[in-house]
Amino acid sequence: MSGHQNRERFSVNLAGNWRLYTNIVRPTCDMLGTVTQDSRVGALARTGADIYVMINADMITSLDQRRVKAALGISNNAGKPATLDGGRKVNVYLDAESLERAEALGQGNISAGIRSALLAASGGR
Repeated sequence: MSGHQNRERFSVNLAGNWRLYTNIVRPTCDMLGTVTQDSRVGALARTGADIYVMINADMITSLDQRRVKAALGISNNAGKPATLDGGRKVNVYLDAESLERAEALGQGNISAGIRSALLAASGGR
């Protein structure tokens, strides 16, 4: 008897035909392929909020993000975030356009984008 009988089988197939599991293309989702979790198979999608989900017909199920990222070979950025000398955590409230610009400037990192914009605004000082 194996000691891991409760462990679910999990795999991602980026070449999988996701249209077998849903005919609806959601405008806020990127359809990526198929995902198998235990005995269930469905369309793999990434939402606009970067959440990986399984879609079967009209049913959307959130997946274990760590397992999907591991299957895709993406770092899950676990652990303590990098700290800056003299830095501290603050909350900012930005409109959608400013968030997009900051994310683009920071190559996906909004904080880095804000720091970059502040540096440019100060003439690099």
